[in-house]
Amino acid sequence: MDSSHDTFPQPCCDGVGRDGELDAALRLIAVPGIGVGRLRALRESFGGFAGALAAEPEGIAAALRIDASSAARMMALARDGVEVSRAERLHAAGCGASIRMLADLEYPDLLRASPDPPELLFVRGELRALPEPAVAIVGSRRATAYGKLEAGRLAAELAERGVTIVSGGARGIDAEAHRGAMRAGGRTIAVLASGFAHPYPAEHAPLFDAILEAGGAVITEQLSGIEPRPELFPRRNRIIAALSLVTVVIEAATRSGALLTARIAVDDLSRDAACLPGPVGSALSAGCHKAIREGWASLVTSADDVCELLLAARQLAVGAVEAAGRASPPRPRRRGGDAPPKPSDRASSAAHAARARLPDQSSKEPPASTRSPDAREAIAVLGRIGPAVIDEIAIELGWEFPRLALALLEVERAGLARRDAHGLYVAKGGASTRSCTDSRVR
Repeated sequence: MDSSHDTFPQPCCDGVGRDGELDAALRLIAVPGIGVGRLRALRESFGGFAGALAAEPEGIAAALRIDASSAARMMALARDGVEVSRAERLHAAGCGASIRMLADLEYPDLLRASPDPPELLFVRGELRALPEPAVAIVGSRRATAYGKLEAGRLAAELAERGVTIVSGGARGIDAEAHRGAMRAGGRTIAVLASGFAHPYPAEHAPLFDAILEAGGAVITEQLSGIEPRPELFPRRNRIIAALSLVTVVIEAATRSGALLTARIAVDDLSRDAACLPGPVGSALSAGCHKAIREGWASLVTSADDVCELLLAARQLAVGAVEAAGRASPPRPRRRGGDAPPKPSDRASSAAHAARARLPDQSSKEPPASTRSPDAREAIAVLGRIGPAVIDEIAIELGWEFPRLALALLEVERAGLARRDAHGLYVAKGGASTRSCTDSRVR
């Protein structure tokens, strides 16, 4: 396989475009015994899904490390899977979903940079490719009144500050987190463990519709006909953690899926996890208290606490996007005599593209209605006082640091301000006229 690749390539293989690659991927993933790991192995071994579909059984056997007869049976099913692919596309179109491949520019950068990203992602609603300040709020399905109240409160406080809330759409804490974000007029993302034909739990179908109506997204890596099974929920949890810069757990026993999500964030993604404490004698909060005591999760009680963790995660997000650019799926073998770029050139161009992509979600200034009140106030202050360090802006507004940090992060992401080489915040269209020798900067 040719190891050379460009940043965020579009799939192609000897004249097979994206449509052919998607068709092949859907046929392959529908075959029993071919999961995400084997689908990735086939793509990497044959330069694309279409290449794998056309490969000889011996090559498939070597790529998947199985015997030739098993490989032959798998590929026979895949090659006969025309109707499977067609049915998946029709179902996606019928429910207003798009199907994103790992190589697509629209694939979320943070998820792409994770150790185990889905090769295919089924998306209803708006799922952005560029990182956004997103926080996962997860917890017990058998939540107490206290847990539900706190989940809704924290989600609403964060949503008011422009933070996207990510959760699993389950009963209990998940559902209250989604609802809290929407009550505050914010954006939320639900990640399902089942296919869109079998949303789980079934009684949350109206909740998922409300999330879409509010400008959020409902996503899954499962084919439409896949029903919820216990082993699929840990797989779902890795997506929740990967889409979020911080994971917060509210009410979790010592053994729980919510704590697993937090451990994925910490151990696999090197991101921050936090727990909201509960009543001392509550078994449902015992896992949260243990995580705080062991030191791998921070204690949080308010949106300010979470915002401090979000600020620390900013550079981590930049690094994740750069890693995604360097490690994006390889473009299959070139046709003709085009020389591949040098490895150093590829890494440099990927890093440059990643830095360019992160701050601006659009080349146009978003309407005021899409920005939080805090972001609008921060923009106004920058326009009034000119280039300033964060301490000066905080004094001008009279805000605590976590609140201001999140507002400035939103302003930067919208392309309405930037930081210059001296750490000064400069409003869009403004010029930095102060140097590092300025007494106000020192």
